[in-house]
Amino acid sequence: MIASLAPGLLALLTAAPDIAVGIVAVACFAPSLAWLGYFYFKDDYPRAPLSKLLLAFGGGLIAGPLSLALYEGIAHVAFYRGLDALEYVPDIHKLIYAIFAIGLIEEVSKILVCTWFLRRRELTTRRPIDGIVYSSAVALGFATIENWYAMVKSGDPEWSRVITLPFMHVLFSALWGVAVGHSLPKRAARGLVSLGLVLSIVFHGIYDYILLSSVASDAMMLLLVLFLWVWMSSAAREAAVLAAREQGSH
Repeated sequence: MIASLAPGLLALLTAAPDIAVGIVAVACFAPSLAWLGYFYFKDDYPRAPLSKLLLAFGGGLIAGPLSLALYEGIAHVAFYRGLDALEYVPDIHKLIYAIFAIGLIEEVSKILVCTWFLRRRELTTRRPIDGIVYSSAVALGFATIENWYAMVKSGDPEWSRVITLPFMHVLFSALWGVAVGHSLPKRAARGLVSLGLVLSIVFHGIYDYILLSSVASDAMMLLLVLFLWVWMSSAAREAAVLAAREQGSH
């Protein structure tokens, strides 16, 4: 959740962390790059080019400052300005903020970067599974820069966050990534991407609501994560089978 880092965008971008830069870099990049390697080697042949995955990962790094800028923008909206101290507002307001600020801004930032590369043909989608692969790479880049900002702000590595955040962003972005993969020419209508984005915003918001809420339990979070992981694994298998069938028909 990059929302808590929004105040003082310029300060976050220019401040030097209290801990060694090397520790920050390793803590932020190592988990994300490990996940990136996992998705690269798990991808069936023909794999998406590694250079394209790294490009998408770099796009995710760009999406981080974009997201912070958007948070700075909504800080001037009366409703959001009143939610500076989220721990003191009713739970329904936390839910609204989690979905219509955190989920909306962060998922839109990621998909904007991904679709910009696709439109410029910097990324090419030959198979449905490419959408999941590229959305995962963008999500990992975003999580990396979010972890960097958090460590700059706190001055101390939060290891549980550093390890789990990349995985969570992959799960959220997979919802629109699957839609991107299936919206290729001669496949489903591109309106599917809008549906995937809406779902990613909602699930992302629900996850952060559970983190912010005083009534939601950790069991709810576990069930949400398991559901998204099972769904993503199933969608990836289905996309891989579809790609294999199409390759065999040529």
